[in-house]
Amino acid sequence: MRPVKLILASALLASMSLGCHADVQEDFEDGNADGWSTTGTTAIVTNVTIGQYALRLKGGATAERSFSADGDVTVSVAASSLETNDRCDVYVSNSNQNWGTPLITLNNGQDNSSFFNATKTITGGTTYIRYVQTGSAADYCYADGISIVGSAAPAPKLSLSGSAAFGSVLVGSSASKTVTISNTGNANLTLTSMTGASAPFALANNNCANTTLSPSTSCSFNVNFTPTVVGSVGASLSIANNDTPTTLSLTGTGSDVVTPPSGSLHSFTGDGNVNRTALSYAQLNGSSIGMVDFSQYSHGTSELNADNSKAKQPSNSFSGRLVLNAGNDTALSFNETTSGRAQAGNYVSPNTLPSFDFEFVQTGSHIIPQQRGLVVTGHGDWNYILEPGRVWDENNDQGFSRAAIPFSLQENQANCTHNGILTFLFKNDGSVSKVAVQVGGETCLYFNYNLWGLVSASYVPGAVSDTSNLIANYEAEVLNRIPTKAISELAVDYPGVVVSNIAAEQASGETTHGVYYNGIHYAAPCVTQNGNYPFCEVMGLPSYSTAKTAVANFAHALLSQQDGAVARNMKVADYVSECQDGINGTASIWSDVTVENALDMATGNYRLSSYEGDEGSTAVLNDFFLVFTHAEKIKHACERYIRKATPNTHFSYHSSDTYIAGVAMDNYYAAGDLFDKLVNEVYKPLKLSPATYTTVRTQASPADPFWSHGMNWHADDMVKLGKLVNDRGVINGQQVLDPAIMDDMLLKGSDNGLETYGSESTYINGMWTYDMGQRSSPLCPAGSWVTYMSGYGGIGIVLFPNGAVFYHVSDSNSFAFAGAEAELHKISNICGN
Repeated sequence: MRPVKLILASALLASMSLGCHADVQEDFEDGNADGWSTTGTTAIVTNVTIGQYALRLKGGATAERSFSADGDVTVSVAASSLETNDRCDVYVSNSNQNWGTPLITLNNGQDNSSFFNATKTITGGTTYIRYVQTGSAADYCYADGISIVGSAAPAPKLSLSGSAAFGSVLVGSSASKTVTISNTGNANLTLTSMTGASAPFALANNNCANTTLSPSTSCSFNVNFTPTVVGSVGASLSIANNDTPTTLSLTGTGSDVVTPPSGSLHSFTGDGNVNRTALSYAQLNGSSIGMVDFSQYSHGTSELNADNSKAKQPSNSFSGRLVLNAGNDTALSFNETTSGRAQAGNYVSPNTLPSFDFEFVQTGSHIIPQQRGLVVTGHGDWNYILEPGRVWDENNDQGFSRAAIPFSLQENQANCTHNGILTFLFKNDGSVSKVAVQVGGETCLYFNYNLWGLVSASYVPGAVSDTSNLIANYEAEVLNRIPTKAISELAVDYPGVVVSNIAAEQASGETTHGVYYNGIHYAAPCVTQNGNYPFCEVMGLPSYSTAKTAVANFAHALLSQQDGAVARNMKVADYVSECQDGINGTASIWSDVTVENALDMATGNYRLSSYEGDEGSTAVLNDFFLVFTHAEKIKHACERYIRKATPNTHFSYHSSDTYIAGVAMDNYYAAGDLFDKLVNEVYKPLKLSPATYTTVRTQASPADPFWSHGMNWHADDMVKLGKLVNDRGVINGQQVLDPAIMDDMLLKGSDNGLETYGSESTYINGMWTYDMGQRSSPLCPAGSWVTYMSGYGGIGIVLFPNGAVFYHVSDSNSFAFAGAEAELHKISNICGN
């Protein structure tokens, strides 16, 4: 057998004789390692080489270098004196962020100083090569014989993503689209002039004109369309560059037709004689108010019973900006009680409302915020979530119409959520009263909170961008909610059911609960400290750890359905660089852990063996939950724990493991933001509300989703999330989520998860399970399992085997559901097959 170094030399000579050429050849024959970035102990040696010299690594050393070429990349490595658990790894990639699996790995038994080589084809213009030695200072790896053969001459390549086809836009309104230019070539792309965007089209936020993009970078700009006349119009944007002249088609139609309500939006039919005992015309124009029953912030009744209201259809129509206190933060009266944990002590100024300057549009008696979902305000304590409200007339309001807008204050960088309503009087001419604000319904175990007061306001009438689509999208949102009845109707439809037993365990701190069965959502009222919340259908309900299932694990099931075993079996260390080389041996404790191990809380890396012993520690609170940048969170997540068990053999609950899994999947999905993919391919087809389209993210860059918590649901969303699991990941007849993963969630697959706190409970793919047959007085035989999502403080989505979905939201710190179990068993058998 010929020596490996002669085989490699022959291969190179053969390729050259066929007319190819070696664009790059790194053989260290110049006696140095210039251009290589190294850590640990490295040296140029002569004892084990291809030719005269090689680069030797020992004592945990690494060597890394990028080359401005691509093609067939050949690398070689030799080893000597390796012992058990020592190894030499060689990585080849077109990205130094996603190294993937090693191209070559040498272990004990392959350490006879012979060189091993392998070849991988790289595209994209740049090749990254990394050698890693794992072992002591007496274990050696040798790098040599590196070549890149067959790449073309470097050239730029312009790629456009995004569209400037606007469709129909109301005359006087404005719509905007984002277009991205990427350089997918392997040389610099120079962008010079951009011409042709004339009125009613215009460019804004243009980061692309007169700029140079290096390979694998991008820039973006906005195209605005503001039609002034009815009719279709088009233009062509020319982008001059050093690749190929490129044009972007700009099209749009000016319309004078506002889409009318489809009939799905409720209208008031009362005479305006509303029985009002607070927040009268005089009080809204006065100097102070107190806490009142939340019914006073509505039209006299709840949305579920809006047909019984005496409110009259509004005579004024709101379109434009509502600004509170000239756009400044506003101090209001408040009181609070704290319980449980010390997080409440971290608040800075909880009695101030963040600056408020938002656009709203009205259709009929419905008022819709232009911005939906989580709004990061920069306030020390609070961010906003704005929801659609109502507008109506009352006889005593002197020609003004009255608006009520539900909203939430969500704790900055956390999931603690407090629900409120603001109400005010206005006229078409911009006249407006003061705004009454009241917050008093929370789901927050450690901070019970009331806030109220009057705020000066201004109404700035004007056109709101994309009005017609805002209205159409809201109509679709309402239309696509699951048919709803009051939960009291469950006993009417199914005699014998005792409704008061359902969610009795959460009664001490209930926010809301409900049951889905046979196509109907039976919804309980939304409870606050000051009466029922009148906008229960859009009340902001925090996810807490139900996001572990519905965000992180759904994302894993989505990728696995599309990419198969490659996605399902991905390793943490291959996609999370911070878990590759760190303190406490993190390279070794994460190299064999899959993303699914992390999602199952089964990494084998922990400190305390009890199932939630680590999660409740001060270190986790201070160094994971109360730090807000990715760098801080991932440092704790990767470095806090030590290897105690083989992966997939011991359950230890860590929110940080879910964060690691989310980061790994996001890095694996190189085409964009994985959370946005989840929204577009799962949440929107599932007809979830816009409250789910945003999530809490880390501060600064990168802005990573929290993955383990930080979402917001409506009650309708919680039902649909539960149904999606019961439907095995099928949406509109299409298999969207990997059915094998969904079967595991339902304990109908090959993996039932690991035991958590006892034999009656396991955990798998973000789902908790419970054996109903192990209750003290069971309704079902042993082995009758139910699966459920669970969130901090007393939140759950329970999927009974008879197809019923039971959800509860509370800060009772109770997660039990025996009451619902007993009552729903009266409807049909919950014990399964």
